[in-house]
Amino acid sequence: MILKNHYWYFKKEISTAHINKIIKICEKQKKQDAEINNEKGIVDKKKRDCTVSWCDDTRIYNIINPYINTANKNAEWNYHIDWNETCQYTVYNKSQFYGYHADTFVNPYKNHKNKNYEGKVRKLSMTLQLSDPSDYEGGDFYFKYLTNKGVVEEKVNGAKDKGTLIVFPSFVFHQVTPVTKGTRKSLVNWTLGYPFK
Repeated sequence: MILKNHYWYFKKEISTAHINKIIKICEKQKKQDAEINNEKGIVDKKKRDCTVSWCDDTRIYNIINPYINTANKNAEWNYHIDWNETCQYTVYNKSQFYGYHADTFVNPYKNHKNKNYEGKVRKLSMTLQLSDPSDYEGGDFYFKYLTNKGVVEEKVNGAKDKGTLIVFPSFVFHQVTPVTKGTRKSLVNWTLGYPFK
């Protein structure tokens, strides 16, 4: 699908106070090796190497949802969305990365323990930069998408700025390159809605 806007971002928008609150909430959660393709127990460090924890806290959604909704409107996607998945707190240390991938799955959620997921798909993805640019090197955020001129790979300038929040359709391919020094922390979320028709 060719889009007018492949992503929408808010540079340095989230305050340090809110970021510290998010980190404090998420650091209390159990950490685990990141899995791939939403398959429980599947860890493939050739495709994705980082640690994650899961944070389901209304205070976090209250911070991020106004930006997700604004991006949906301003980027002219206008997707019907109505539920957030549990937030993912992601930590990348030296040499860790996540190769190109999309966040969507072939089928809608089925028989999920949370009825608000049932029959829905990921429509919008969001990543919030929690680290300061001086905290790490490498760990750049890239998109890869189709245009009328072919496939474009784009590094997002400003993605490393603390407090920058990026929203994009969940089917758009993206990656985090290997961290070469320090630690990169981010918050990731997916917003759900019924399948496109």
